[in-house]
Amino acid sequence: MNKYKINNMVGVLVPFTLSAYVVFSISMVLTQISSYFNVPLYIISLTFPIDFIGGAIGGFILGRYADKVGRKFTTILSIILFSLFLIISSFSNSIIELFISWFFVGFGVNAENGIAYALIVETLGSYTGSFGGLVQGLYYVGFGLDVLTFSFIRYWRFLFLTIGIISLVFGIISSVVIKETLKTHQKRVSNIGDLFISKYRYKTILLSLIVVGAFLLSVPLLSIAPTLIEKLDMTSDIGILSIIGFLSYWFAGFLSDKIGRGKTTMSFSALGLISGFLLIFAKNSYFIVLLLALLYISSGLFSYDGIWVSENYPIELRATASNFVFMFGRILGGFAPEITSVIGVSSLSFGIGIVSIFSSVLIFIVSIIFILIENK
Repeated sequence: MNKYKINNMVGVLVPFTLSAYVVFSISMVLTQISSYFNVPLYIISLTFPIDFIGGAIGGFILGRYADKVGRKFTTILSIILFSLFLIISSFSNSIIELFISWFFVGFGVNAENGIAYALIVETLGSYTGSFGGLVQGLYYVGFGLDVLTFSFIRYWRFLFLTIGIISLVFGIISSVVIKETLKTHQKRVSNIGDLFISKYRYKTILLSLIVVGAFLLSVPLLSIAPTLIEKLDMTSDIGILSIIGFLSYWFAGFLSDKIGRGKTTMSFSALGLISGFLLIFAKNSYFIVLLLALLYISSGLFSYDGIWVSENYPIELRATASNFVFMFGRILGGFAPEITSVIGVSSLSFGIGIVSIFSSVLIFIVSIIFILIENK
């Protein structure tokens, strides 16, 4: 791998890890912030959908910007946004100020993620699914860094301030080495309507539905499943499931390079459907954890979705397409924890099972349609 590719992969790996480090930091201190502002926990939990809505808007706006001025500058801008607003959130004096700050954290985080997918496709060219799976698995690494940092810094204001400063410094250092992949002669203005011209319309619609299903399948596993495992008094298994999730993301990306994105998606969604169905009837704690492990594996289909989207559009439309397709998934995914909790009001395993069944069926059917149209 030449220096140009190494620099760009550093410019993808480090900022992506830092984006996860930033966005999951609030998971460590939800109860603490709830007590500080004297509001119910479910009010503080609204930071999740607010973050995703900010991500949907920010991803779309900065994705368009990345297709006009370039990947490097927009990546740096995204890092500055999510780092600075995490720092600003550490000085919040009201819940409204915290919500506003977290909106812009999501604005920057999801924009950076969407641009990263375009960078991977344009830099590597081959085995992008494998690398994309590795990159997406960095969400678990970022979460692990939060756990480590929280073990030393327990107060929420100091935690946000520390993580924000670390992210800002190392994010900028790692992204300035990026070599621009959007060449000057490629910087023509693309119209958002290009996503719906005849040769892209079905891709935009079908890939959007697949991404919506992927968010609905994976987000409850990162937000609700740990609570379920704690209630089962099997907290030590959370770390094991995180490792399984990380490895499944890489393996799914690798497999998608070998047999194709569509076939891999069908296989993993079928596993999700079976596991979700069994989970709604499961009573034994060990069996529930086993089924959750299988769902973590099936969620690996999410790992290469950004790559799958990016490689289906021309370079001048790529970042825009990636963030547009992910926009609806981010909005619905932000409410996935609440949806799962409402359905599983008497049993979280039942709620996770139902949501997993719905999302897996959606992904499976839409993947079949996509493959049939592509092979026509």
